[in-house]
Amino acid sequence: MAREIFLEFEKGGRVAALLLEDKAPKTCQAITRALPFQNVTIHAMWAGEEIFFDGFPLSEPLDYENETNDPEPGSVACISTMALRKFAEQKVTSFCVFYGKSRPRKGVDQTVDVNVFAKIQDLQKMTEISKRIRFEGREKMTIRL
Repeated sequence: MAREIFLEFEKGGRVAALLLEDKAPKTCQAITRALPFQNVTIHAMWAGEEIFFDGFPLSEPLDYENETNDPEPGSVACISTMALRKFAEQKVTSFCVFYGKSRPRKGVDQTVDVNVFAKIQDLQKMTEISKRIRFEGREKMTIRL
């Protein structure tokens, strides 16, 4: 039976994401071990239609798995600790939700591959929440199993 995580937002809204345990088992395990977790989410204007936060805790380094630089809308992903040296040293990663066209970036002029580990189940609702964050500003997001 497929498992889900739930993204809950402080200003309202809860969205389920189906874990892709067949495509990214190690990433799914690393993410679910750290749950529940809460952080302030921002909109990634330089990357496209994406919300994210840095500082998601990992118990060990995370290799590339089901990686892409062209995520589909509805993809939930994190950055491999192999991609960014600071993440490997700190044992943290970025937690990313793509709701439309986006190109993940290390910085404004440098792209990065992300590990896609889940798929949003209600993309319309996720888009509404993400646009709220884009126009109204940062918002706490809690991630639960």
